[in-house]
Amino acid sequence: MIKHVIRGVALVGACVLSFLLWTAFHIPNTQDIDIANALADEVSTHYGQFHPRPEVNKTSLGKVLYPHPGPGGTPTFVIYEVTDPIERASIVAATRQALGKAHARTATLKFYERQNVTHFEGGGIRRGPEHLLETDMVTAG
Repeated sequence: MIKHVIRGVALVGACVLSFLLWTAFHIPNTQDIDIANALADEVSTHYGQFHPRPEVNKTSLGKVLYPHPGPGGTPTFVIYEVTDPIERASIVAATRQALGKAHARTATLKFYERQNVTHFEGGGIRRGPEHLLETDMVTAG
């Protein structure tokens, strides 16, 4: 009898633990990626000064926005070479306006001074430390 009680408690404990882990840690899915990309499209259209990504990916130079789903599925933008505070405020405002259209509640914006990438002739790259200018948590409203 005690053996069955111990097994039952162990089973219930395992179920509760797995439920808590499932709800505490959100694994991004394709819907999270679609939301981040839709939000990035809205912000890019409003701001209008980002360089084409293929060009920036080759040279690692230029204003660029890289969207991805961050922790908890929150859209996160890594933005390079937008150093003017007025331009950063414009991007934050555009993000705030676009949140409702993209069906997102919050977004995280990380502004970096520039990409620190060394390109090698053989096609390899080396990424060095980058200077974070500002991190903004933007909420709808």
